[in-house]
Amino acid sequence: MPPAYINVGAYVDEGTMVDSHALVGSCAQIGKRVHLSAAAQIGGVLEPAGAMPVVVEDEAFVGGLVGLFEGIRVGSRAVLAAGVVLTASTVVYDLVHGCQRQREIPPGAVVVPGTRPASGAFAQERGLQVAAPLIVKYRDARTDAATELEAALRLTP
Repeated sequence: MPPAYINVGAYVDEGTMVDSHALVGSCAQIGKRVHLSAAAQIGGVLEPAGAMPVVVEDEAFVGGLVGLFEGIRVGSRAVLAAGVVLTASTVVYDLVHGCQRQREIPPGAVVVPGTRPASGAFAQERGLQVAAPLIVKYRDARTDAATELEAALRLTP
């Protein structure tokens, strides 16, 4: 959907919807039947040599204003809610499994933006928070129903 931009060297597989104002950087790899929502930004790799590309696996849903940078890998069928920003160094809190993750979102994870208290006395005195993406669940029938409408928008045979 225009206007969108896919940079030289990026790979976008069949059936993927790139919505308006979405950007796909060089060397990014986007799988089959992915939905990149409006204003999603997928970072590219121009340098340094050996840097890892952003990879979004098959059937993932990338919400509006999501930013994926610095070699993050998003597993198949994962759902990233609007406004989630991920880099390879972002700590993602998996509330389902009670653990922390970095560099990779597991297949089927549903990620929403969240916050956690900032550390240090200065931050605590002022009640400051820092971004903390949260895995709140893994895909189920209800999640599938919420993303089903997009299938009608695809132009696949």
